[in-house]
Amino acid sequence: MGHKRHSKAMHWLTSLVLLFPVAALSQELVPSGGPPSDSIPRQPHDTTLLRRWVGWPLTLEFYGDTMLVVGDHHALDYRLTSDSLVATGDTSIRAQYRLSHGRLLLDLPDGSVITMATQKTLARPLTGHWIGALDSLGSAIPAELNLNADRSACWHVTPDGKWLQGEWDRQFRQVTMTWDNNEWIGIYDPQRNSILLRPIADSTHIPPTPGGSFQRVFRGPNTSGRCPAAGK
Repeated sequence: MGHKRHSKAMHWLTSLVLLFPVAALSQELVPSGGPPSDSIPRQPHDTTLLRRWVGWPLTLEFYGDTMLVVGDHHALDYRLTSDSLVATGDTSIRAQYRLSHGRLLLDLPDGSVITMATQKTLARPLTGHWIGALDSLGSAIPAELNLNADRSACWHVTPDGKWLQGEWDRQFRQVTMTWDNNEWIGIYDPQRNSILLRPIADSTHIPPTPGGSFQRVFRGPNTSGRCPAAGK
């Protein structure tokens, strides 16, 4: 499976060579044979790289210690210097990069360049797996939440509470999650990659809805965000 994913990622890059025949300095973008060297610092010299970069058909997102290869949903560990990028995981990549006129330029082995523009952090999708805690009447309850691309959602108390099914919607930073007899209102913070629940106490919410917060995770047993069958 890992080999197939690696081949798929490299197929994207091969396709991009044909799409972007721009002459450039000869640089390296090849599979990594192992984890990155400990001599490479974890933080870049230029923090403007830590954004969402889009260059069709490849999209890279940087979240803390994770680089997400969008489209194949690979969450990779990465390290950066001022001009090199090393990412390892089920797909491994080594690349040289440059920042020019607000664009990220990835140099390919044949001298071609992928030109990637930034996309605002608010454009990041909310789908996936979230873990956190609910605050109900002063008690913190550990929970996990899945938001799916078809607008369905589910959550349960960890580790083995029953999954509850529902749906979700989004308006800018506000995320509304609707369950059978309850509704959560959350505020999405794309910089911290979290959803902060806002308690609601009025005539339609008795007792008040819970507060709390959830953090998106890319690594783990259920990062795809799929919900189990009803009743499980």
